[in-house]
Amino acid sequence: MAFLVLLTLLGLVKSILCNEHDLRSDLFNTSRHNPFVLPRNSAAPINVTLSWVTGFVVGFDEIEGKFTIMGNLEMSWKDELMMWNKEVYNVSSIVAVGKEVWTPPIYVLNKMDSIFLSNGLNNDLLRIKHTGEVSSTHSGEMSVSCPLDPIHFPFDIQTCVMMFGLTVHSSAEVRLKFSDNPIQSVTGAGIMTVDHPIWTITGFKTTASEYSNVASIKFCLFRKSLYYTFTMLGPSALLNCLTIFAFLIPNDQGEKISCGMTIFLAFVVFLVQVGDIIPKNSNAVPVLGKYYLYSIIGSAVMVINTVIHSFIANKRAQNGETKVEPMNNDLEKPATFEMYDESISVSSNESTGRKIPLVKFLKKHGLKMLDIICFVISVLLIGISVIMLLTTKSTCDSA
Repeated sequence: MAFLVLLTLLGLVKSILCNEHDLRSDLFNTSRHNPFVLPRNSAAPINVTLSWVTGFVVGFDEIEGKFTIMGNLEMSWKDELMMWNKEVYNVSSIVAVGKEVWTPPIYVLNKMDSIFLSNGLNNDLLRIKHTGEVSSTHSGEMSVSCPLDPIHFPFDIQTCVMMFGLTVHSSAEVRLKFSDNPIQSVTGAGIMTVDHPIWTITGFKTTASEYSNVASIKFCLFRKSLYYTFTMLGPSALLNCLTIFAFLIPNDQGEKISCGMTIFLAFVVFLVQVGDIIPKNSNAVPVLGKYYLYSIIGSAVMVINTVIHSFIANKRAQNGETKVEPMNNDLEKPATFEMYDESISVSSNESTGRKIPLVKFLKKHGLKMLDIICFVISVLLIGISVIMLLTTKSTCDSA
């Protein structure tokens, strides 16, 4: 009895194998099948449905403008020439290589240094059902061109687009469209599974038109700014505080100008570092670059103020004044200088009238006014740069 059951099972397996062999012989017969012929029995276009399964973000080369992502591109379409009766052959689906049947000649329009879809689906495995439904999954690392917009750096959101197109067929023959769930994850938990240290995908938008053979997926990449805040914004905020408090250093000490030059050079180093991170772009200036530029001007104003004080103090010392401190203008002058000043004052009073009070006021309080003006300019520049940095906001037009 057991021997008869074994023979029956072996016969059934042999029958199934023979049926699939016969099915393949019938389907791939060159007299009725050609992989270069559109698999349709009418004039209706073939609809190729796309969906993207995100693995993780590999990286974003900001200098070259290259966005790299790992994932799977799932495609499905109907092949009306690959249909059979599963009751006759006792087979519901088969597996075939892409070069054995017709596959959509799809490629990536904005690809950079990547072999993703270089040979189409010729070397991929396809699942063909008895209803003619064909499905395929192309996996790999894809790099696309994504120019960086540096305006809101480092609080920016970049938009990267993956564009898929057909090489030969028009939209009247083959059309690309997206499924109802176009963006998925390898674990099914959102569009992003493995987080990147710098970038996070926050949204997406798919675009496909029935009048065009081009379909695109737009990703929104949010930059995590903690690294740049810790390494750039924190130290520069302390330097701005030093710029303001440096006005309290006495002008007759050389430490004030050395402190100002140190702060000035530190901001220049930060600005150069920003220039090395972002691409060279003359159409837009990043907000962080503007922040450092205004901070540099604020520190330069403090240095210029100190230089003017030193110049005037040296001039007064050469003219015979006993004290070099330029902020105190109530010192007694030598008799010869007073006689000379009185003679000039009399002649000036006779010729210019009311100019003497203004000259005396500027001579007595001019340096103090210069200090106040320079201090206000530095505070305004630093305040504008900080407000501009805190109010910057980048958006992405994702769905």
